[in-house]
Amino acid sequence: MDEIKVFSPASVSNICCGFDVLGFAMQGLGDIITLSKTHKKGVFIKNISGFNIPLEIKNNTATVALNAFLEKLNYTHGFEISIEKNIMPGSGLGSSAACAAGSVYAANMILGEPFTLHQLVEFAMEGELISSESAPADNIASALFGGIVLVDNFKKYHVINLPAPQDVFAVIHHPLISRSTYESRNELPKNVLLKKASYQLTNIASFVHSLHTNNIDLMKRSLNDHLVQNQREFFFSYFKKIKSISYNMGSICCSISGSGPSIFSLVCDYKLAEKIKLDIDKEFVKMDIKFNSYLSTFGSQGVRVI
Repeated sequence: MDEIKVFSPASVSNICCGFDVLGFAMQGLGDIITLSKTHKKGVFIKNISGFNIPLEIKNNTATVALNAFLEKLNYTHGFEISIEKNIMPGSGLGSSAACAAGSVYAANMILGEPFTLHQLVEFAMEGELISSESAPADNIASALFGGIVLVDNFKKYHVINLPAPQDVFAVIHHPLISRSTYESRNELPKNVLLKKASYQLTNIASFVHSLHTNNIDLMKRSLNDHLVQNQREFFFSYFKKIKSISYNMGSICCSISGSGPSIFSLVCDYKLAEKIKLDIDKEFVKMDIKFNSYLSTFGSQGVRVI
């Protein structure tokens, strides 16, 4: 084929206790990337619509990732890319990752899949690191693999897909403000108490086990963060109120997605998830905060050809 169009999903990262290592793909929100072969060597931007992202090849996460892909393949021609940018940058929903993951996935498909998904993570991360020099691979892995992922950031981004419970849903609210990952990471604590690290290790191990055993009670007990949430929630005045509504209505957890400002609740039962979404919608309206909200499966499909 000479041209391909893909949908690259937004994603939620950290999942409370899994700072930098856990994430899941969202349903319904994502970027649309069209890639065409060219006879000229290199990567060229044809069009960008929607939210503003860099037009410079060296500053755009999609084109940086594509160049890393082409360099490894030693491809003699190039690509022209168009991006329909639907995920707001700085939303905490993997905006930069969606572009990077979608572009290398499209390139891999158009050239007959010379690389595995695990190899594509490495190329996509070259783009993701443009947005933040310390960016982990949780959003990239979520977008590429779909579902719920556990990623090792230290060994060439090894990714494990975890089982996704069929009766758990994610309610996601994105207040229409932007907060950069770089800015948020600079405000994190430089040292962590050994006791807090121990609590966090227990929680992440318990969460993984809860997925394998479909134990919702264990999942609820394990989804607590001891590392970063207390520092980050300070910057989002609405969070404590939304969290209170979510828990009082019976959610499994309510937490900040990535660096924020987006927040998510995990809910067992679709009808309850609808009710929680509606009540939180009303609260944001009452607070006069513009927002978008979504109801998603807990771990949706990853990037795909459309």
